[in-house]
Amino acid sequence: MSDWTELGDRCWVRRYHEWDLNIGLVVGSEGALVIDTRATTAQAEELLAEIRELTDAPVRWVVNTHAHFDHTFGNHVFTPDAATYAQENAATALAERGPELQQHYRDNPGPDLSFPEIPAAVLAQVADTELVAIDNTFAVAKVIDLGDRRVELLHLGNGHTDGDVVVVVPDVDVFFVGDLVEESAPPSYGDDSYPLEWPDTVDRLIGLLSATARVVPGHGAVVDAEFVRDQAGDLGTVANTISGLHHAGTSLEAALAHTDDWPWSVAHLENAVRRGYQVLGTPRRPTLPLLGPG
Repeated sequence: MSDWTELGDRCWVRRYHEWDLNIGLVVGSEGALVIDTRATTAQAEELLAEIRELTDAPVRWVVNTHAHFDHTFGNHVFTPDAATYAQENAATALAERGPELQQHYRDNPGPDLSFPEIPAAVLAQVADTELVAIDNTFAVAKVIDLGDRRVELLHLGNGHTDGDVVVVVPDVDVFFVGDLVEESAPPSYGDDSYPLEWPDTVDRLIGLLSATARVVPGHGAVVDAEFVRDQAGDLGTVANTISGLHHAGTSLEAALAHTDDWPWSVAHLENAVRRGYQVLGTPRRPTLPLLGPG
């Protein structure tokens, strides 16, 4: 765990060891806004105590960048004093999938192979954490007035999930982008990801970035616009490769075994291929050219 890093006037990020997660904090004259809340009651309480190292401003707003538990399960520590915000699809996913995940960890205690570095005791805390509904949802855009500054919430399209939010702090040119961008590992393609749409969504983000913008990924170090452009290229390669394999009539099984052209290991991309083929449907067998007389 590291200390708070100041990104500009009253705007910070703190990077946590568990899940290598980034948490944002923006303070205005009317209170503080927190971006994501960690995964358990204990972790969120620790976060709140560490916010008090910086400011005694009341936390009045919580924004979730998407629905996944490591970003959202700490919400209840900040309510009812803080209003919670998320894109409408993320709010629905948290309400539906959050309890399912908790039941999974109750039924399967012990380490999770997806997160081998996380102790079983922490996963048990995930299962026992109180979940609360999101207070405020939006479809495309929302502005939160912090008094002497504003924070913009933008849903630019589907990518890591169908509820990804980019949190913009315009006066300091900072963008908290959740898991649309990752620095410490390749972008994560889960069973709720949109691999074919993700590159276009990140391209829309790039259109908002100045040369000096600072971009806070969901996991890893703060990056710049050039990093985001490079990752968008890799996301595009994944989408194009999936589409190309499908267009060529490649079966799903053969596509999952395909090892060329990918920017990341094929093992990491299994869900991407499956999700892409789910959208594209069963590939047609390639049409053989007609043979003329001869």
